[in-house]
Amino acid sequence: MLGPLGCGVQTGAGSILLALRAGAGSSVVVFGAGGVGLSAVMAARVAGAATIVAVDLHESRLSLARELGATATVHGGDDDIVARLRELTRGGTQYALDTTGNPAVISTAVDALRPTGTVGLVGSPSRPLPLSPAALTQGKNVKGILEGDAVPQLFIPQLLELWRQGRFPFDRLVRTYPLSAINEAERDSVAGTTIKPVLLPGS
Repeated sequence: MLGPLGCGVQTGAGSILLALRAGAGSSVVVFGAGGVGLSAVMAARVAGAATIVAVDLHESRLSLARELGATATVHGGDDDIVARLRELTRGGTQYALDTTGNPAVISTAVDALRPTGTVGLVGSPSRPLPLSPAALTQGKNVKGILEGDAVPQLFIPQLLELWRQGRFPFDRLVRTYPLSAINEAERDSVAGTTIKPVLLPGS
């Protein structure tokens, strides 16, 4: 169970708790409900965020996001996502986290911010990221985040303690495979049926 904590889980949770420092009563929108995004959803719940919205293309992942703390979910293929997100967050979200690296999604995240809001980027954009001249007006911010801005030796024990308390059930993201089923694990991950595949050598 410790394997996922070193990268994706740490990145998602750290982005919310350490890099963005979302606090009680805040609003958070997470784009992408994979291992990083769902870890961010759980961390936003730990932080006491009042509104937590998950956006994804897979209904199964959106359903799990609701179980893990999302107060609302939005399908990524819906029309006028920005208007829907502004409605859910009462005028715009205070924090957004993009885990996809998709420039179009990042642009949506920026547009969904309230004045002085911040979007954190943990995905690696595959193409240039164009922003309109007015994108960052009203004090909006874009912040690059590496590994959740965490010091692993300090943060991973904190996540384990939250897990022991039942407040950060990251184990629900994990599915194990024998090493011989590595191709199946990759297919399931790409298809969205497995959130966090963990390979077990020797099994």
